[in-house]
Amino acid sequence: MKSADEIKRLFNSAAVQTNAAPDDAVFETLKTAYTKTVQHKSAQREPSMWRFVMKNPLTKIAVAAAVVVAGVIGVWLWKQTGSGLALADVLARMEQVQTYRLKISSNFQFEGAESKPVAEAEMLVSRDLGQKTVMQVNHPITGQSMLEEIYLPAGQRTIVTLMPNEKQYSKVEVDAATIEQWQSENDPRYLVERVTKCRHTRLGRSVIDGTEVEGFQTTDPNSWGGMPVAGAEIKIWADVETRLPVRIEIGKDAPGQGHLQVVAHDFEWNVPAEAGEFTPVIPADYTPGRPMMQLGPKK
Repeated sequence: MKSADEIKRLFNSAAVQTNAAPDDAVFETLKTAYTKTVQHKSAQREPSMWRFVMKNPLTKIAVAAAVVVAGVIGVWLWKQTGSGLALADVLARMEQVQTYRLKISSNFQFEGAESKPVAEAEMLVSRDLGQKTVMQVNHPITGQSMLEEIYLPAGQRTIVTLMPNEKQYSKVEVDAATIEQWQSENDPRYLVERVTKCRHTRLGRSVIDGTEVEGFQTTDPNSWGGMPVAGAEIKIWADVETRLPVRIEIGKDAPGQGHLQVVAHDFEWNVPAEAGEFTPVIPADYTPGRPMMQLGPKK
């Protein structure tokens, strides 16, 4: 068996650092008890150190404390190495945001051809004030391009589209169901909510534009809402600190046609906004026209 000095050396070099004074007191108690045990049982087989320690009331407390410390360290390491972020947490955090901006890029790739940009958009969304979208639309076949500004003030059912290049405008009166459709298809909160309710998996930790994110993915055809959509894939990356989306990717394969990809990026959360930003002003020289992206009743 190791000597008392050797035991003390091992005790002092232990990895777990605690309070020095109580540690010395515990050791002295161990040493005294150990010496008495050796003296009284020198003729017998020496007991194991574990059995000896657990017979002493004070050392039982010390061992219990060590177990608690080890448990706390284990939990801390688990929290550091595990994810700790669920998609439901992301949705709950998004519900707290009143106003935000984001950019959307859409690309379509025909089979055997290069990917072509379909649209680039910047959206401003406010729960209290409405939605505004500035969109550059490119027809994937003809290449025709059109700039559109789409306004949907809160509490109204008239969607106004301005087309600066053509000096035209469009007003579309819609019902409540169409407004809900418009919001569900253009507000990331609705998308995250649908994915939360569907089968989804984790993509793990990664870094996007210098931000540590946690990724989620689903191929559930019900994640698009309404009719199931086959061949669809949605990926969501959220900031692990703010718990808000950093990037959202939506992919759809159309057999025999090509692949459509929509990416939401450059999110800005809780940005300032004024009512005037959501109220369209139609210049006097604009004439009625039909936008390339016409919104109508859902069929």
